Amino acid sequence: MDANADTTSKSTPTPPSPVVRPARIFYRKQKLQGACWEYEIAGGWLTVPFQNEQRQILHHEFTFFRPREATRKTPDGVETVLRIGAEQWFFPDRWFSLLRFTTEDNASIGYYVNFSRPLERVRENYYSDVDLELDLWLDLDGTLTELDRDEYEAEIDAARLQSEWKDSVDRAAADVTEAIARCLAENGPDVESTRDPIFGIPEFILRS
Repeated sequence: MDANADTTSKSTPTPPSPVVRPARIFYRKQKLQGACWEYEIAGGWLTVPFQNEQRQILHHEFTFFRPREATRKTPDGVETVLRIGAEQWFFPDRWFSLLRFTTEDNASIGYYVNFSRPLERVRENYYSDVDLELDLWLDLDGTLTELDRDEYEAEIDAARLQSEWKDSVDRAAADVTEAIARCLAENGPDVESTRDPIFGIPEFILRS
């Protein structure tokens, strides 16, 4: 063997690890009169610790096709802003979902509680719920407004909204209303001050 030969072994380069992409998740919203629409979730599942529980919540964010003017009420006053987008949280163990409407700089405008059947798994990475018409709007100063009571009662009268579902919605609405009142009593009229620092979810909906 040549004494001057290079005996340094040449290592084989390690191939790059394959990129693991998160699974795509899809969602379908159904209405009691048969209409439905579906879209891909821009977000994913969150594990949110709250009061010794680990809550599983599906998170979604979106931008509206057309921005719209909206009234923003805070403890400091009222202003007109441009509503650009929203984020939404779906709950498999509650009779509602929650939307936070936002401005271009991601400031909150208010919160919309949409009462619905709990989120259900239809098949792998495909989920659905049923809109049960009743809604609540919460301004940032703590003002709470009930919406669509007439549509809710019309579905009850038409027997499309089952009595068991009505009972669950009524309990959920009472729970949300009570949780909002408790949060305001403990923290003052500033809903934003109670948002989770990691996940951004307001405390009232986690307490509901």
